[in-house]
Formats: sequence, structure tokens, C-alpha cells
Amino acid sequence: MTLYRQLLLWMLVVLFLLTSAVFAIQFNTTKSYLIEQQSTELNNVVSSVGFALSPYLKEKDFIAAESVINATFDSGYYSQVKLTLLDSEKEIIRHYPHIIKNVPNWFTSLIHIEAITQTRTLTSGWLQLANLTVTSSPASAYVQLWKATTQLVLGFLACLLLTAIVLSLVLNKVLKPLKQIQKSAQEMARNHFTASLPIPHTRELVDVVTAFNSMNIQLQQHFEQQAQEADTLRIRAYQDPVSSLANRSYLMTKLNSWLVNKPSGGIILLKSDAIEDNYQQGGYELGDPLVLKLADRLKELSADDITIARLNQSEFMLIAQNVPKDDLLDIGRTMLYMTSELNSDPLGIAPLQAAVGIVMCSETLTITALLAHADNALNKARQQIKEPLALLEISEQKTIPAIGKQQWNALVDEAIANNLIHFTFQKAIDANNTIIHKEMFAYIKKGQQRFNAGQFLSALEKLNDGAKFDRYIIETIFHKFTKKTKSVPVAINITQSSINDTGFIRWLNTKLLSCPQMRQHILFELPEICFIKNIDNTSLLCEIIRQNGFQFGIDNYGHNFSSTGYLNKLRPSYVKLDFAYTSQLDDQVKTDVLESITRSANNLSVLTIASRVETIEQKQKLTLLKVQGFQGYVTAQLVDGK
Repeated sequence: MTLYRQLLLWMLVVLFLLTSAVFAIQFNTTKSYLIEQQSTELNNVVSSVGFALSPYLKEKDFIAAESVINATFDSGYYSQVKLTLLDSEKEIIRHYPHIIKNVPNWFTSLIHIEAITQTRTLTSGWLQLANLTVTSSPASAYVQLWKATTQLVLGFLACLLLTAIVLSLVLNKVLKPLKQIQKSAQEMARNHFTASLPIPHTRELVDVVTAFNSMNIQLQQHFEQQAQEADTLRIRAYQDPVSSLANRSYLMTKLNSWLVNKPSGGIILLKSDAIEDNYQQGGYELGDPLVLKLADRLKELSADDITIARLNQSEFMLIAQNVPKDDLLDIGRTMLYMTSELNSDPLGIAPLQAAVGIVMCSETLTITALLAHADNALNKARQQIKEPLALLEISEQKTIPAIGKQQWNALVDEAIANNLIHFTFQKAIDANNTIIHKEMFAYIKKGQQRFNAGQFLSALEKLNDGAKFDRYIIETIFHKFTKKTKSVPVAINITQSSINDTGFIRWLNTKLLSCPQMRQHILFELPEICFIKNIDNTSLLCEIIRQNGFQFGIDNYGHNFSSTGYLNKLRPSYVKLDFAYTSQLDDQVKTDVLESITRSANNLSVLTIASRVETIEQKQKLTLLKVQGFQGYVTAQLVDGK
């Protein structure tokens, strides 16, 4: 029970006890008064009747005496009248009915008022004439006592109700600072820090609120410092300090993980002679500003499946997973255009001081061979006078079909119309091998051909048409799980184009409102790039998901080298760490970065999940680094293999 309710309840109990005591005193006083009044009236009427009867009794006029008795006692206040003549033993007796109107029987049986009897001898001088005995009727006393009781009860109940309302308002106002402290403490327990509380007027609470505000600020600064520390360690280990792009170490890690998993797409190597010349002529003072300017432009190309890194002073590499040849050529030309902006050439007649080499990836390539092919493509590009751009296709590379964006789009439309989209699921487990959720992966199966989502989603994203695919997936999964009472939650990936589609956001809000029973079965997974490039739309979508009681997570966390401060604002349920942070666990610097990142997330009660965990040994190492969830081949060993 809350303090407010306890105080109000006890105050009302004390008030009720006081009111009951006053009621009992007032009730007994009224009862005693009515009894006393009954006795007084009886005494007065006996005296007056005695004086009236004495002359008639002296003259032996019994008819007149009987008339006086009938006239005097015919009022309902008396139950019996008895006149006994002393000289003849003659009696005159009158009985009156005992009727109590408008008084409940339980009241008369509970409250006892006795009838009063008085006897008086009537005389004439020294001569005794008769004895007059009168017995009162308590009916009138009961009626008056019942009226007084109802008035007292109604009055006291009204006072209790009015006092309860006043007390509730007063207590609510007095305890408002405590409620604010309670609410802020609940937020603090979830590591969500609010603004400082206003200082109350209550002297005892001033010190409490002041101390609480100070503790709130200190904890908030502590978490911010931890987040800054994680960002700093991450920058030192994986980020180029000048361009803020990924460094060579991070690039090698991404290339390694990409080549191991049947790669599709390609790499683009950009060489800027203008940057190299400026470094040679003026050192860092001239070279660094050009690098920073070009890097800011290259960041515009960033996406969830694209990694951009700086290899050395003047070379930049872009990894484009699942991107077809035509799109790679377009990206390469865009990079050339961005580099041309570094040239001081208002007439546009100077030769372009840059070259771009593109290599389509193959399953048989190693990192060394891939980089060697990139250098060859770059040298070939320098020989192109009109456009210094060259594309090198490895003969073994056959994984990407020669399908354009519109063809991919048509294939997706056909798959949606004919239910050609199928699903596979990969479990995420915790340290105790308990399943956290299953991530859903979609693919299209047409005849004997199978197309994974990575092959066609990039085309849908470029056409800003991913919302139709996401709608179909959500409808299908919701329909599938409405038939199940118990199931492991399923994580559904949302495309970047859907997040930027206000129509999709409205549709999803309506869908979630109509299916509250799915809250325990469905999770939504958003790519980290959306929190960097489209924070407003992403925040709106996250708020809609949260308001409807659903949960969401962040995929490829840490991929884009941006500050992780959005975690504290948006509070996802979990984050899936980018593979680059969890792959090289023998490097102490990189494990320090991973531990710092996971600690920052864990302090905000955000679950950290490592993807592509292949071995039990790797899982054990990640557990020591405070990683709480694991997804990859290890789940098949530990869960499916049981």
C-alpha cells in the first residue's frame, strides 16, 4: 500500500473513531433528554389532572371525572390510565394502543426505552379521594430519537466525506514531492535519468530532494563517461582519427568475415592524388582538411551493408555486400565526383586527380588476392583518359545473377503475389543456453532457384520500395503466430526504406493496435544506420512500437562509428554487436573495446547479443566480456543438437 493511502486511511480511521465517540455521546445525551422530558411531562400531566378531577370526585360526579380523563389522555403519549376510588374500590381504566410509526423494528429492539409509571393520591383538604396511576408510552420518544439518530448519521457521514476529500487533496499536494521522487527513482532504476526535481517547500523534503538530484546528476555523468570511454576505445581500435572512417584493422576484419560467408558484391578502391600531393607539399596541415572533407562526402554513401574505410593517406576502400555490378559502377562514379570537389578548378578543364578500381568478389578469393586485384583495377583505371574508373570481374565469380533493380523488384512482386517467400530462423541464446528469440530470414524460392534476402533487398532499398516487402513479412508472421499459444519470440528485420515511409509507420501502428496478443511473440529489429541517418523517423517508429507494448532491437550495433548516445534516449531491448567487435578475441585492445561497449549497454539494461558465434570456446570468451546473448552456428550445437 502506498504512503498516501496509508496516511489517508489512518486519518480517516482516527476521524471515524472520533466521530463515532461524538455520535455515541450525542446519542446517549439525546436519549437521556427524551427520557427526562417524558418523566417531566408525565409529572405535569398527573398534577394537572389531579387538580381537575378532585372537585368532581368530591361531588361523586363520576361521569364528569371520566370525561376529564378521556379528554386529557387521548393523545397517544400514554399507554394506560387507572383511577381507583378509595371509598368504593371503583376503578376507571383506560388502555391506549402502543403504535410506533416510521421507526424500524431493529431500532426499537436494539434501543430500549422503558415506560414510566407515576401514582398520585387525589385529596380534597385532608380527605383522600382516589389514587391516579398513569403509565407513559415510549412511542413518541422512539420517534424523536430515530429522527435525531438519522440526522446525526447523515451529518457525520457528510462531514466524513467532505473531510476525506479535503484530506486527499491536502495529502496529494503535500506528498507531491515524494511522488516525484518515487517516479524519478523508478526511472533511475531503469538507468533512465530525468531532469532535476524542483525543490519543495516542506523543510524535511528539501534535503531529500537536494540529495536525490545530486545523486541523479552524478549517476548520469557516470554513465555518460562510460559511454564516452567506450566510444574513445572504439575510435582508438577501429576508427581512423582524421577521417572518422573505419581504419585498416576494421576493414581487414570485415573483409575476412565477408569472404568466409559466400560473398556477393564487390569492393571499390579510391585513390586521391590531390590528397597525396597536399601531404607531400604541406604535411598534415594541408592534407588533413582534404581528407576530412572527402570523408564527410563519402559518409553519405554509408548503408547497413556498406563499409567505408581509409587504407592510408590517400586511399579509401568501400565494401559493398550484395550489390550488383551496375550499382557498383554508379557508386564508383559518385566517389569520383566527390573527389573532384577537392580540386580547385572553377573552369572544370583540369584532369581529375583520382582513380577508382572496382573488383567483383568471388568465393575463391583471399584477402591478399582481393587487395591485389583492387590495385590492378586501380592501375587499369589510371589508363582510362576519359574516366579514370575500371571494373575487374573474376572469372569464378558467378554468384550474383545479372538482374537489374527493376527485375529484382518484379521478382519480389511475383513472390508476394504467389507466396514464393519462405523463412528460416536462427536462434539467439543466453549464457545458460536458454533461447532468447529467433531471428527470421526470408528468401524467395522460384522453381529450383533460391534467392536470399541479401540479393534483392539492396535493390528494393535503392528504389525506396522495401515497405511492401516488410508489410508482407509482418502480415505473414502475425498470421502464423496467432495460431500458437506458446512460442519463442521472433525478431523481424525492418528495412531502412520502411522506416522512412510514413505510410508504413501508420500502417504498422494500426497493425500493432489490432494485435495486442502478439506482444510476447514479435520483436522488431532495426538497422543501426537508421539511428545515424534518419534519427527522427526512427525515433517515431520506436515510440510507436513501445507505446503498443512491443519491443525492438538494433542490428549491426557499432558498425557506423557514431556515438552510441542514442541508446539512453531510445532504450532498445537488445543490440546485436557488429561482427568486427567479436571476431578478434585474442587482441587485448579489441577485447577492451568490446568489454567497454557491452558494459555501457548493460548499464542501461540493454541486452548485448554477439552474432556469428561459431564455437563454444568463442561463446565462453564472450561471456567473460559481459556479452549476454549469442547467435550463430553455436546455437545449433548447444540447442538444436540436444
